[in-house]
Amino acid sequence: MKLLIAFVHIFDVDKVSEDLRAGGHRFTRLPSIGGFLGEDSATFVLAVEDERVDDVLTAFERSAEARDVEIPLSVLGRLEDWNAATVRYGGATILITDLERVVHT
Repeated sequence: MKLLIAFVHIFDVDKVSEDLRAGGHRFTRLPSIGGFLGEDSATFVLAVEDERVDDVLTAFERSAEARDVEIPLSVLGRLEDWNAATVRYGGATILITDLERVVHT
């Protein structure tokens, strides 16, 4: 069994939620804020059987897309060595680790 923690840009949150539900996947969705640009996002937490991990990843790939966004001047001022005016941002970043067990009370 795996624990998946996924950080999803706010533009994709509803699509990801719908896709996961359609696939019969249970999840918890928490509001969060991205650290780099400080934009709204959501953190999804899922306990997934090993054989279903690829299905969940496919749902995220299908429903969350990265996009090029302009970096706000307030952020550029903090980044001394940053040369680009845009950054690839959004979509989903997914952390996967082994999960010992799930307990429902």
